[in-house]
Amino acid sequence: MNNRARLTLSSTVLLVGAVTSACGGGGGAPTDASEDSFCKAANSLFTDLVPQDATEMPSEADMAKAVTDWGSKMEEVGTPEGISDDARAGFETVVDQAKDIDADDFSMENLEELQAGGEEASAEEKKQAEAFGTYLTDTCGNPMDDIEVPEIPETPESTE
Repeated sequence: MNNRARLTLSSTVLLVGAVTSACGGGGGAPTDASEDSFCKAANSLFTDLVPQDATEMPSEADMAKAVTDWGSKMEEVGTPEGISDDARAGFETVVDQAKDIDADDFSMENLEELQAGGEEASAEEKKQAEAFGTYLTDTCGNPMDDIEVPEIPETPESTE
């Protein structure tokens, strides 16, 4: 994976992680999703962002659209029964924040601001974000495990 691909995926993970610590919360998503549909929707963000051609990375606008589409998809699917109240609250915050992402949010300055905002979240918000992250990983596994990273063409060695 080239540096831009790593930066793109790292930025997206950082952004999604930061919004999980931000404040907010809705509550209109269903509470009876199957685990399969929940996990498929949850993991779709990462699979949607990995390019088929490693030489063509998604633009900031493409990444923003993927995140907002993911937020809408997650809101439509909802969470399975049995999710803890804290994890559900974390889910609602992530979905609300994801739906408001735009291309400017992928600038390094904005990613740093989002991360700082997450650091300033209340103990309760951090607890909810952590509960959702744990629930997501325990229920669906690590989304990076299912991503097939495209093969990067080898760069010819330079002769000096």
